[in-house]
Formats: sequence, C-alpha cells, structure tokens
Amino acid sequence: MVVSFQADTDTPLETLVNVLDGEIPEFEKFLADSTSHGSAGGYSEFIATGQRQMNSFKLTLGWDPADATHAALVTAFDSDSPVAMKVQDPNGDEVISFNAHIQKLGRVSKMKDMLKCEVTIQPTGQPTIT
Repeated sequence: MVVSFQADTDTPLETLVNVLDGEIPEFEKFLADSTSHGSAGGYSEFIATGQRQMNSFKLTLGWDPADATHAALVTAFDSDSPVAMKVQDPNGDEVISFNAHIQKLGRVSKMKDMLKCEVTIQPTGQPTIT
C-alpha cells in the first residue's frame, strides 16, 4: 500500500516513508433501527439515516524523527486543522483522497527491534474515490 499526504495545500502530496504495515479505511453507513412489532418474522429492520463516515485507520511506521514526512505527521498532530491525504492500492487502480486528523502517535521501542510509531488517522468529510 502506498500512503501519501500533504500538510499544506500549497505543496504536493508526499509519500510516507518506512510504512511497515497499514490499513485501508473502512466506509460506514449509519442505520437506524426501525423494527416494529409487525416486522416480518420478527427480524430487525433498518433505515438509512443519510450519514456516512470513513472510520479511523492505523499505520505502523519505522520511525525516523529526522525524516521530513514523519516530522510533518507530528506537525499535523499538533494542528487543529485536518491535512489532505490519499490512500491508493499498490497498482494505483483506486485512489481515495480525503482530509484527516492525525489522532494518535504512539512510539514503540522494543528490545531487538527498530523504533516504530503507530499512527491513528481519522478521516473527516466526504472523500473522493478515483
């Protein structure tokens, strides 16, 4: 998976380096329970509320505080404004572009392993899928 992001709309998206593992965000449609005593066979029924969201997702990075893309994640975390991001499959067949907040930065240092950072990203607003 290739994950790219930008911290400023005046700069091009830059690919995050040292991505060890990552998720592609899930899309969720919110439903309201509309089950009544008369629902056929006693089965639950649901109606769409019109609200949708992209759920938060995680990346694990081989953390390098001197790397510009990792430093930009820290800057984005410190900001109250979302940053532009995109996620694309390895072949670039599907690209999901969206704004997001860097919700968590969790550095992990285990014996006999490299310094890692688990990043939680919360998309906000409507994405564009191409």
